[in-house]
Amino acid sequence: MRVLGDFFALRPVFTFWGLRLIWYVYLTNTIIQAYIALEQVSQALAQRGVSWLAWSPNLFPLILGILVQLGLVRLLLEVAAIILSTARHSREQARETSS
Repeated sequence: MRVLGDFFALRPVFTFWGLRLIWYVYLTNTIIQAYIALEQVSQALAQRGVSWLAWSPNLFPLILGILVQLGLVRLLLEVAAIILSTARHSREQARETSS
């Protein structure tokens, strides 16, 4: 229950491995969502008899949006990793000075 409270209070909860796990789960989720979106588009185009070449200029915003979203999440996870490593380093220094 405490972890849940810390999570919603925006206190650091995750470890390095937790952040790594979140990144891979998010990456998998993004790949699955992109696949589903492209599958739905291809079905809609096939029903209307439109070729992929006619619709291909619309792929650029779709791909760009996915890449930007992945980049932002990766950036936030790297910042979180830096904060975690800084916190660990400062805790270790505090222990050394108190000893």
